[in-house]
Amino acid sequence: MRLTGKRRIAVAATGAVAAIAVTTQITPSAFGTEGTTAKTAAAAAVTAARASTDPSGPADSATSSTDGTVFHDGVMSLDAPPVHTRAAVAAVAATPQGEGWKAANGITKSLSSGYTIKFYDQKSVDWLGRYVKASAADLQRITSLPISVDTTPVGWDYVRPKGEIVVGVLKRPCVPPADNGQTGWKIVRDGSGTPNLSCGLISSSVPGTVTSGHAYIDSEFFTADGKPAPSWGETFMRNHISHELGHTMGLTHADRSATRGDCAVGKDSGEKPVMCTANHGYQDARAGTYVQQFDVQGLRYLAAGAGAAVPPQGKVTGLGGKCLDVQGGKTANGTQIQLYACNGSATQSWIVGKDGTFRALGKCLDNARNASTDGNKIELFDCNGAASQRWSVNAKGQIVHVASGKVLDVTGGSTANGTKIQLYTATTDKRRLWTVPK
Repeated sequence: MRLTGKRRIAVAATGAVAAIAVTTQITPSAFGTEGTTAKTAAAAAVTAARASTDPSGPADSATSSTDGTVFHDGVMSLDAPPVHTRAAVAAVAATPQGEGWKAANGITKSLSSGYTIKFYDQKSVDWLGRYVKASAADLQRITSLPISVDTTPVGWDYVRPKGEIVVGVLKRPCVPPADNGQTGWKIVRDGSGTPNLSCGLISSSVPGTVTSGHAYIDSEFFTADGKPAPSWGETFMRNHISHELGHTMGLTHADRSATRGDCAVGKDSGEKPVMCTANHGYQDARAGTYVQQFDVQGLRYLAAGAGAAVPPQGKVTGLGGKCLDVQGGKTANGTQIQLYACNGSATQSWIVGKDGTFRALGKCLDNARNASTDGNKIELFDCNGAASQRWSVNAKGQIVHVASGKVLDVTGGSTANGTKIQLYTATTDKRRLWTVPK
């Protein structure tokens, strides 16, 4: 991402910055907004508009059809892609998209065997390691793919095989092509690249598949001892690394228009997707994770294409056919969980994780204070791995709080909108029965 200005808060307010990341893939028509022979007149107009309005610099795509990109004499250049027929180009340009998320055009799936994230040198491990590990854990949870982190440095001339993503920190490592096109991107080690520009790239040596990736983070976002520069801060850095790794996994910017940073705002999260720019994403304790209903949907789509059993998502229905709902759609910790008429909103969209969590709005279904008293409050809270957030669904259709053995209950058996959900001793009463997405 290329960022300008001295203070993150001021910059974010003006909208004059953008997160640039490079995505490499299998065809020259990968993004449809760069200079390619397969581009339509409408796409050409978008390219022109972006070139004139985008404050962040050149367009951000490149192409690569092979794994194993390495440095030669300190410079890594992406090879030109193979020539495709018009029919082939048209076939790969129709990647499905969704509101707030975009997969790189032509990319439809992740690698079914998953990915290992590695580092080029020890400095990269020391400076980026904790951010990469946090993002990798989030990616694995969302996709159900095996995603691991190996902190043994591999060296700058490492030949990257399928299934590996390699990350490094360098001063001004990214050089966009002069013509704003998709080919000709370079990674340099001499500091001669574009200021405030980090980039994440993919390779796709198997059609439609993210087979490997690499990312380079500009060291100028850090202090000399490897801490996020005060002008950017910790929240920015967590989102920044999450953003670049999102690119290496096959996601591109979630822009709605040619204006960089013009992204949908999540009704569930109140934030723009982290894949919009790295100035966006969650701005609280959730920073560095992917914004639910936006980036999450793209990652789930690519993982499902690989055959991964992604965690089920949807409404949880109970008494009177009504839904488990986050009161007022608020994401503040402690927000009451209630029963409400099903309306298809994000406040009623729950991801049922393999880790025993029920997640909505980027937070977790929580038994307040992990108390076991009948009538205890059921709330929304930051996901923290605590026992208060571990649930299971039994054969009867009860949602069981694992630690206490008690279940979700509709207070008083009322079907009125806004009825509070509480913890209660399990019985066969219908007020304690739920239908959960599978």
